[in-house]
Parts: sequence; C-alpha cells; structure tokens
Amino acid sequence: MALEQNIQEGNFNGANNQGVSLRVCPPLARPFCRIWEGSRNLFCSGVLLKGSAVAVGLWNPKKGLRSVAMAFVFLLELFFVLNSFYHAFVCRPLDTPLSSWFCGNSSSNSSSLRPSSPKGALQGIELRHVLELVANFSVLMSNVAFFWCMWKLGDRSVYCVTMDKAYRAAKRFNWVMQNCTMLIFGILLLIQLFWLNLSFEEKGSLDYRVGVSLSVIPMWATLTNSWLFALITNAMKDCVSSCHEQIRNATQCSTDDIIRIHKHLCKQLSSTSEALKIWFVVHWFFLAIFVVVFVAEMVSLFKSVSDWFLFYELALWTFISLYIFVYPNHCASSVTVRCNKMLQDLNMTTDDEWQTGHPFFQRSELALFLQYAQFTNCGFKVGDLTFSSSFAWISTLIAICGLAIKLH
Repeated sequence: MALEQNIQEGNFNGANNQGVSLRVCPPLARPFCRIWEGSRNLFCSGVLLKGSAVAVGLWNPKKGLRSVAMAFVFLLELFFVLNSFYHAFVCRPLDTPLSSWFCGNSSSNSSSLRPSSPKGALQGIELRHVLELVANFSVLMSNVAFFWCMWKLGDRSVYCVTMDKAYRAAKRFNWVMQNCTMLIFGILLLIQLFWLNLSFEEKGSLDYRVGVSLSVIPMWATLTNSWLFALITNAMKDCVSSCHEQIRNATQCSTDDIIRIHKHLCKQLSSTSEALKIWFVVHWFFLAIFVVVFVAEMVSLFKSVSDWFLFYELALWTFISLYIFVYPNHCASSVTVRCNKMLQDLNMTTDDEWQTGHPFFQRSELALFLQYAQFTNCGFKVGDLTFSSSFAWISTLIAICGLAIKLH
C-alpha cells in the first residue's frame, strides 16, 4: 500500500511540475526549457541507476541478454585475479616461459621504469601484488554473490521486496541523493581515466593504461551492488513506515490484529534479508580481509609514491574501498533502527493521542504489544545476527584498521 502511494505521488508531482514550467517559459526559450526539464526529470529519477545495473547485468538478470553483460564483467574480474596471482607468486619467484609475455622482461623492468612512473614508484614495495590479488578477488566474489542473489530474488517468497518494487517505491528525494552520489564517483573515476590516458609518455606502458582503465568496470559494478542494496533497504524502511501508519490508524480491532500487522512486517523484512544474506556475508567478509591487508600496507604505499597521479589513484581506491565496506552496513542497520524508532514512538504515545476504539487506548494493551515486539528482533537480520546500529559497524571498521596497523 505504501509502495503504490509513493508511485502515485511521484507521478503526480512530476506531471504538475512539467506543466507549470512550460507555461512560464517564453515561446523562444521553450526548447531550452524542455531540455532543462528533461535533464531535471532524469536527475530526479532512477534511470541512471537502472541503466548502470542493466549495463552490468544486475537488474533482472534473467531478462534478455543481461546475463551476458555480467558474464563479461566476471571474465574481466577473473582475468585481473589470475593476473594478480601470477604476478604475486610466479613472476618473481620463478623464471617461467610465460614471464616474457605475462610479466614482461624481468631483467629490464627495473632499469626501464623511471621513478616518476607508477610502476617505477611502486617498485620494491612489499606485498603490493598480494594486495592487488586480495582486492580483485574480493570484488569478484562480491559481484558473483550479488548476481546470484538477484538471479534468485524473483523466486523468493511473496513477502520479499523485489528490485522492481523497490524501484517503484523510491521517492524523488532518494533519487536525487543517489544520482548525486553516482555523479561524484563518476567524476572521480573519469578524472583518473583522463589523467592516465592523456599523458601517454609519463603514465606507464600501453598495457598498464589499458589494465587500469578496464579495472574501473569491476569496481563500478561493485559500487552498483551497494547502491542497489541501498535501494532495497530504503523500500524495507518504507514497509516499516507503512506498518507504523496502519497501527496508528487501526480502530475497532483487537491487540491480536495489531500483532498480525507487525508480524506481516517481520515476514517482509526477514524474507528480504534472507534473499540478500549470501551477498552480504561474502561482501563483508572479503572486504574486511582486504581492509586489513590494505591498511597494513597503506602507509608504505603512500610513502613510496613519487607521482601525483599514483597518489590520486591510491587515494581514490582507498576512498572507494572504505565506502563499499561501510555503506552497506549502514543501510542494513538503518532498517533495524527504523523498526526500533517505530516502537519508541508507539511507547511515547499517550492515551489521548489514540483514536477512539483503538486497542492501545488502554495502556496495558500497548505494554503487551511492546513486550511481544521486543522479542521478535524485527529488522535486517543475517541468520541470528541483527544489524542494530551503524556505530557498531563503524567501530568494527576502526577495530579492523587498528588490528591491521598492529600486525604491520
């Protein structure tokens, strides 16, 4: 019910705003007004996120050839994993026939790389290739797990919040914030690509530039995973708001009827959480390992940088890695926080604020309901673990970083 209401309000506001803008524009300026109106409507819609998800095969992957796009991303990620593995464990320890093609001429690498080039600046840094291997493998596992969850999402329970439901329920404000985030990350990645490819003589060989340019695709797919997960969790929070409204407006019913409304909410949240559990666990686990390894080597990496482009590249990938690790945890915990806030608001409601005939007009009935609700642990759950606070997971990140520094 709440999802359909959001859709209707969004369509009405969009049509109303378009009509007003066209009436106030003078005749000669109407083409520009239409361009501006179209751009504004595009930025206030989910077209950009949906287009990004379709491009990497994550939006309804069973439809059309979208799985082919995801297969291309998987093959590209697998190539980066194998490339990192070969550089980390084969190139330097062994002198194999593949070294001349896959690793380059090891005898001339150190002399041919200038200190100002990215490869020359990183020459001799310990565990650099191991770090690349962990990062590439983490991205591969996260994208594979999310693709699997999206593939099976349509076969889940009717209580599950699907991607289409979440897309239709998203509000205009959500799309504006989402598109601003996508624009920021897109600009940062484009700066890296243009900076790299417009300086042909100073930024490494052709294979290095091609490799760095193609590495943007898997990372953008991982960012898209996080944004799609945020879209679903926003729809889950809308379900909580709808449940709260139904409880407040319920009259001429019993406490058991209120419990059934809340039970329906818990089924929606648990079914959706269960559908995304595999990706969430895999994503968190491998990203946590990557953060440990990266933080352990981050100081030495930045100290060895003598090229501004490489410094920008390291800072950018550090920011992206921390973002895709923290942001899904925040989205998951915000669902549970919304559920707890609903119970707090109900508890703070006095008898004169309830409508006539509401079962919670008697304070004793409200106390029984709150006692029941506290034992349900309704929220975003992974197994028996409920994500209850963003601060707890931020503290976990800090603890992981501290452990990495201590081990280093």
